[in-house]
Amino acid sequence: MQLSGAKKVQQVLSNPKELTRFVEGEEERKGMMDSWVGLWGMEDGEGEGEGEGEKLARSQAERFVLKPQREGGGNNIYREDIPPFLERLEEEDKGRGEGEPKGKEGFILMELIQPPEGQSQVLVKAGEEEARRADVVSELGVYGVCLLEERGDGKGVEIKVNEMSGWLLRTKGRESDEGGIAVGFSVLDSPLLI
Repeated sequence: MQLSGAKKVQQVLSNPKELTRFVEGEEERKGMMDSWVGLWGMEDGEGEGEGEGEKLARSQAERFVLKPQREGGGNNIYREDIPPFLERLEEEDKGRGEGEPKGKEGFILMELIQPPEGQSQVLVKAGEEEARRADVVSELGVYGVCLLEERGDGKGVEIKVNEMSGWLLRTKGRESDEGGIAVGFSVLDSPLLI
């Protein structure tokens, strides 16, 4: 379950063939996939879809973000910064030994999420003397707890606990690509339940 937060695992699981292994119902799979944005690996190769990520990143960079396989914010590469970044990685790859992974393989190409427009809110941020009204984007993170026990027969696990345990709503100015609260890009928020 911890690995499901890794971008590469998310990219692999977004493949309909892989999703079929974990979600049986076609309608349920379609509902899940309808809520996703596109994810592509950056590997070269001859397999199905291999190399597609780099083609899209170079030809339609304005639609994408390049995300590294690491935690924390501030490491993503956005839009028009993607092609020159890939060029730098190619230069660095010239110094790698044979068989070593290429620099771009540590990234996933993700379609940018297009949030609704016209959401205005007053932001109160640390270090700023006055609150300001801004067009904003909010992101709701829902946290859960799942406790599993391995079955004695060695055939899978039994789910003991699987429930929501909390949430975090952060809001940022629409102009910001980054969203970290601690680094000052966004603010803690509260949902209005209606």
